[in-house]
Amino acid sequence: MTFEAAKEKLHRYLDHADRDKVMAIYTLVSSEIEQSSIYDEETVKMLKTRREHMLSGKERVLTLEQMKESLNNHHTRNGV
Repeated sequence: MTFEAAKEKLHRYLDHADRDKVMAIYTLVSSEIEQSSIYDEETVKMLKTRREHMLSGKERVLTLEQMKESLNNHHTRNGV
């Protein structure tokens, strides 16, 4: 079995596994999960700051649909 196939099977299994099984599997890998992070500390700090600015209204945030509309309007106005 390939790595990708094994990973996909685990994803599917965990999506439907009962609470006890998920907690048992988590116990097996929890120390590794806690030690690893997708983002380094600087990136986490930047993301937290941006989130705070978004929630406080300091930064303008668009939904995906709003962004698509804005891009379409820009392209229409500029003949792109």
